[in-house]
Amino acid sequence: MSRSDGSKAALYLALVFGAGALVGFAGNDFYRTRTAEAGQTEAKTASEYYKNLVIELDERLNLDDDQVSEIFLVLDEVGDRFWEVRDAMEPEFEAIRRERAQRIMALLSPAQRLEYEKMLEERRIKREEQREQYRNN
Repeated sequence: MSRSDGSKAALYLALVFGAGALVGFAGNDFYRTRTAEAGQTEAKTASEYYKNLVIELDERLNLDDDQVSEIFLVLDEVGDRFWEVRDAMEPEFEAIRRERAQRIMALLSPAQRLEYEKMLEERRIKREEQREQYRNN
């Protein structure tokens, strides 16, 4: 085997190795993205959350029909209390949000402040919409 043949073989080997590494990296990234998306079971409404919880409880505990019905009642009653506590704490949460916004605002230029104010309003509206959607379902 000549020196030229050895160089070609080394080049081919390096190309194959590089291609394999690239495919492996891309495949791993694709797999991690897909499994992370599949693992996101965050419920968008209270009823979805309750349903998912009861399904998991049933799968793991083999509940009978009466138990399922009673668990839904417990979840509804406790859910109502959750909202009472959440509503009582909302002023404190809002105070923390205001402090955060003021501290960030102090770091920004006038033009950045205008855009940040728009962002804050968009986030407030989205938070209220999500809260209403979650609470009403």
